[in-house]
Amino acid sequence: GVWQSGFFDKGSFTESLSGWAKSVVVGRARLGGIPMGVVATENRTAEAIKPADPADVKGAESITQEAGCVWFPNSAYKTAQAINDFRTEDLPLMIFANW
Repeated sequence: GVWQSGFFDKGSFTESLSGWAKSVVVGRARLGGIPMGVVATENRTAEAIKPADPADVKGAESITQEAGCVWFPNSAYKTAQAINDFRTEDLPLMIFANW
């Protein structure tokens, strides 16, 4: 597609920890060439997949819907992990929340 202006330098955003807790998006980007950490809430509903417990014969995978703009326990942990990573890398942090 065609580049449209945004918050960060073109092509600089890289999402991390993307496989879980999809109600929050975390990653790294550059703003005016300065690297920074990014945390953003997801406004859309996301699916949370809980795998089956292999120790439970009757266990089954379950899929639940998680509302957007809400920090559930898994997304709160993901946010805390990302902020801790950014702190150890001495990156400034930008949080986007649309409540």
